[in-house]
Amino acid sequence: MQEQIIEGRLEKITQMLETVNSFLDDLDIAIPKQAKKAIIDIMESDEIKSIVEDIKTRRPPKIVIMGRSGVGKSSLINAMFGTYLAETSAVEVGTVEHDIFQYKKNGKVIFEIIDTRGIKENINELSHTAEEDLKNVIEDFEPGAFLFLTNGADRSGLKEDAEELKRTFGRMSIKPPLITVITRMDELEPSRIKDPKEYTDLKRRNLKQKEQQVERVLKEVGLAETFIVPVSSYVEWSHEDPESLSMEEREQLTIEFDGRYNIDALFDVLEENIDFNAAIDLMFNYKIDKAIEKIADTFIKRFSAASAVVGATPIPVADVFILLPIQIVEVVLIAYLSGNQVDAKTAREFIVSLGAVFIFGFGLRFAAQQGSKLLNIVPGAGSAISGTVAYSGTYSIGKAATAYYIKGQSLNEAKKEAEAAKEELETLGKKANNDEKEAYEIEEKYMSEEENEPKQGEKNKEKVEKKVNLNKNRAKNAWNQMRTKFPWKKK
Repeated sequence: MQEQIIEGRLEKITQMLETVNSFLDDLDIAIPKQAKKAIIDIMESDEIKSIVEDIKTRRPPKIVIMGRSGVGKSSLINAMFGTYLAETSAVEVGTVEHDIFQYKKNGKVIFEIIDTRGIKENINELSHTAEEDLKNVIEDFEPGAFLFLTNGADRSGLKEDAEELKRTFGRMSIKPPLITVITRMDELEPSRIKDPKEYTDLKRRNLKQKEQQVERVLKEVGLAETFIVPVSSYVEWSHEDPESLSMEEREQLTIEFDGRYNIDALFDVLEENIDFNAAIDLMFNYKIDKAIEKIADTFIKRFSAASAVVGATPIPVADVFILLPIQIVEVVLIAYLSGNQVDAKTAREFIVSLGAVFIFGFGLRFAAQQGSKLLNIVPGAGSAISGTVAYSGTYSIGKAATAYYIKGQSLNEAKKEAEAAKEELETLGKKANNDEKEAYEIEEKYMSEEENEPKQGEKNKEKVEKKVNLNKNRAKNAWNQMRTKFPWKKK
């Protein structure tokens, strides 16, 4: 029932985006002709249109899972969805062939997986032809992510498995995100403690050490570019022998003891790194409220990127006449997602009510109130807004709208969300710039030392290179974070 309600909201959103011209005509802001054309061009851009297309064509995620037989692949799937979907057994050793599985819930496919046969068997038995066959099967499947499962309670074979993974992953012409999942973390000492809320400091230290150990091994074999997520899939079901039940009966099983650990983190990594249309479907079958926030967040990022283009591109009209309608549409869409029927006037009033935190060289409150008279009152207003400021404002407004309409927070709380979002962007930018500046200053100092005292300069060379590389890496990491916030920004 809840999913049908959300379906209705999404349909309303797609209809609005497909008829944005009419929406703009109904705005109580006099939009100059050139500004309206710019807005229509933005709304019909691939960035925005792809949201509608992804919503319409959402599909189950496609995942490749690789790991030794018995590592807990099926248990992980069950734990992820809180439903007994796959066949698991503590006696039989899991999968022995690589096959494509469809996991269903209430008759609907929610997950598609290629489950490769155990890595150990691959090492001993796969011929060159079989290896090529496996590569082709994976590539034809077009997975959204590649999950490497390793048993956290068993250190043996980790490096051997990682080397085989490196060969398999390296042979593929496609490169989906690689996610290493460390399973059975509940079995680390003290293994008697299964409830994550009761994990002791000793257990948490062991969890961290295991994660670091896996990270070191992956780096050694050349797989540093991987997400690492330690999890526990430990669940006790409402029937002592689920395998004896029919598929319909298994779906009715409930969890009597929940020892799941870090499953939310695994979902976060997946939904951030797979295609948007698959991420929506994944969230719908996990947590609908999470799916709504995911869609809202995508709207925010896409509309913010569009605003940045407005701020960075000379347009012969005031930017406010383009930015304000974009932000109104953004707020209306987020409100629709929450089930609120909000018109353009209400959305504009919401934006104005956020106050001075969104002043773009002139007051948004003033701009919204003055309408087309702004051109005469504030000469050159359109050139006052930079791409960064335009992005920051639209991003912060979107975050405030999510807080207010979707999370049900008060207006004051929504304002705080907006201020926090703005500060977050500013902090990331400053950090990246400072790290780059420090790296440059270190290099300059070294060059000066080498010129004045060649021997001393040579002596310090290795030390300087380490410092420079450290700061450049820090700057690179900061800019990588910035790219998720400022997609248009090239660095």
